[in-house]
Amino acid sequence: MEIIPAIDIIEGRCVRLTRGDFSKKIVYSDNPISVAKEWESKGVDRIHIVDLDGAKSGRPVNRDIILKIIESVNVPVQIGGGIRSLDSIADYINGGARKVILGSIVFEDEYILKEAISRYQENIIVSLDVKEEKIFIHGWLKETEFNYIEIGKNLRDTGVKEFIYTNIKRDGTLESPDIDGLKRFIDSVGVPTIASGGICKIEDIKRVKEAGAVGAIIGKALYEGKISLEEAIKYAH
Repeated sequence: MEIIPAIDIIEGRCVRLTRGDFSKKIVYSDNPISVAKEWESKGVDRIHIVDLDGAKSGRPVNRDIILKIIESVNVPVQIGGGIRSLDSIADYINGGARKVILGSIVFEDEYILKEAISRYQENIIVSLDVKEEKIFIHGWLKETEFNYIEIGKNLRDTGVKEFIYTNIKRDGTLESPDIDGLKRFIDSVGVPTIASGGICKIEDIKRVKEAGAVGAIIGKALYEGKISLEEAIKYAH
């Protein structure tokens, strides 16, 4: 299983939110490039970057700093947040992103999803942001009627080859991940899935791995020293 540290960006700075609430923002660094280099030096498998301004506005906002981060490290980087057009997908892939994470647009524009899979299937990850089994979009501000397992099966059949599962209620809380929801999804859909949200101790890494996840995204627990990256990698591999 891969260990994937998260770098969430608002106004060019590395931050963390609690349950996606923009009013509960903690700034951890004014230099996300140095943060990415630090994570790389610890031996991580890939880096997860989210343009939170982009997620809220519906278009890439922190593109320039994100492309600089990609240039500054040699590990694979996956990018999400406000990527809602084929041009934005192509821009990040051409800029060196290994994976592009699609969220809101997946549930609003079937054409873009199908074209993205047709052109860049191996580079596409779909993010499922879940609360009480329903998908949330637009920076977690808008609820949809989609059940996360049913839509996961539909997306699998459309050609999606990788998912990120996030329980919104756990994200940024340091309350441990939603193992039951994660395992139900993996067992039902059968597509490689990365766990995200609430991972705060080594035991969580073990449980996520046992649930069948191919990766674990870790955010606040790293920034606040709750988890050692070296130890997490040891238990994950």
